[in-house]
Amino acid sequence: MSFKQELTCFSFTCSTQSEELTEKLKHSNKILLPPSILYKLNQNEELENTDIMFFKISNKELQYGIVCGVQEFSAPPGICHIPYHIMNTIGVAEGSTVEIEKVCPVQGQYMKLRPHKTEFIKLSNPKAVLERIMSSEYPVVSQGQTIEIYHKELGKLYLIDIVEAGPAEIISIVNTDINIDFEQPLDYVEPTKITSREAKLKSMRNPVSKQFVPFSGQGRRLGAR
Repeated sequence: MSFKQELTCFSFTCSTQSEELTEKLKHSNKILLPPSILYKLNQNEELENTDIMFFKISNKELQYGIVCGVQEFSAPPGICHIPYHIMNTIGVAEGSTVEIEKVCPVQGQYMKLRPHKTEFIKLSNPKAVLERIMSSEYPVVSQGQTIEIYHKELGKLYLIDIVEAGPAEIISIVNTDINIDFEQPLDYVEPTKITSREAKLKSMRNPVSKQFVPFSGQGRRLGAR
């Protein structure tokens, strides 16, 4: 039987944790739970010899949740601290009641990602950026989830959709090699291809200029035969 419990959730903005810790976690899917959860897991003999534990955080009214990793068991009694973007995703506000459920995601093998901005894939090595940030901030991902990647050196926040995940929809990416593919970014626009006919019509619409215009005659010659 899986471990479940209801807690009151707040973002890290409302926590008394150090600024260093809250800044580190706000663009992640790591959470803080109270020590009582760790005690109950131990009582129920549900503790595992793993680097990190995973819990599904759910909005009970919407019956929708996201799986997150636990950073620490240091939250106040009855409270869990969650990144604000995770709260937005599951549709809860500060002080809402959420249900936490212990889960054991499978080791991931594959992800297909879709950046929201073309700017991201134009970074010098976007896969290396993802590997560095996700390995520390996103120990688990879910298909259909949008994650926040904060590039500290550039001071920029990038949104990335998890389009596909394998071999399951929820995967752990802790201590595992992941094959990553990219889909075209959401803001990508295909370059416009000008046909010979379009080029000819465009040149005919332009008024005659006495000034020299480079390649001004080229458009008229295209498609002339």
